[in-house]
Amino acid sequence: MVSEGIAAGTKIRSRVNRTIDKGDFSLLHSFCWFILPVHCDAEYAKQTWFGERSLAAPIIFVIADGLVHRGDALTELLEEHGFSIAAYIGIENVKFTKPVLFGDTLRAEAEVTAFRPTKNPLRSLLSYTNKTYNQRNELVVEYTSSMLVQKQSQ
Repeated sequence: MVSEGIAAGTKIRSRVNRTIDKGDFSLLHSFCWFILPVHCDAEYAKQTWFGERSLAAPIIFVIADGLVHRGDALTELLEEHGFSIAAYIGIENVKFTKPVLFGDTLRAEAEVTAFRPTKNPLRSLLSYTNKTYNQRNELVVEYTSSMLVQKQSQ
């Protein structure tokens, strides 16, 4: 079977880490309209338990998932087994456990949790859990994503 080797426990290696700088904060918050004071008002943020502006949780997720896809790590894993991504299906069990602040460097460690066929013999469902950490090895976000993948034509 073409999918041999993609099983629960298969690692999806992030090829890069990402340091989040002030430019990232401004650009991403403006682009995504996360303009709450804790994210974009430095004076307000000084009074929060963070002591400075923090990255909005949905943006943390986007960066974390991007790290798994960075350098086509996920795509390459699938291609090695004759599959390509057809659609992003869902995200479950998202937990934000630490804030992301200026200068934090994030790295992702993802692992396949399920790979199973669908009714269509050309398609399968892939689920993976991503755990993303900061430079202090503190977990900042964890979630499970599901994707529809399809067999590539031979």
